[in-house]
Amino acid sequence: MKSSRKGPVPLTRRRFVTLMAAGSAALVTPGGAAAAAAAVARPRRAGAAGETLAPSDRKELLRQQASTRTTLDVIRKHAMPPGTEMAAVFSAMRPRRGKA
Repeated sequence: MKSSRKGPVPLTRRRFVTLMAAGSAALVTPGGAAAAAAAVARPRRAGAAGETLAPSDRKELLRQQASTRTTLDVIRKHAMPPGTEMAAVFSAMRPRRGKA
């Protein structure tokens, strides 16, 4: 049975940085490579960040979430008159060639 791949999968920048971080952690941690690999491979649960916080930190997180929600509501409800120009227009810049 033939493999559908023609060669090795190219290493992405994100995967490279992850591997470098795991390797560096393996060198400096007392648990060695096994502990670093387990930390990298451990999947995160959705909503787990708020469950492990101290009560005071959880209260502050909820306060900041409410503040952000209120700010977004004000921005979304603001009506702009028809024909108003946009504040800024972002367009792609041509890459520089040669000397920087």
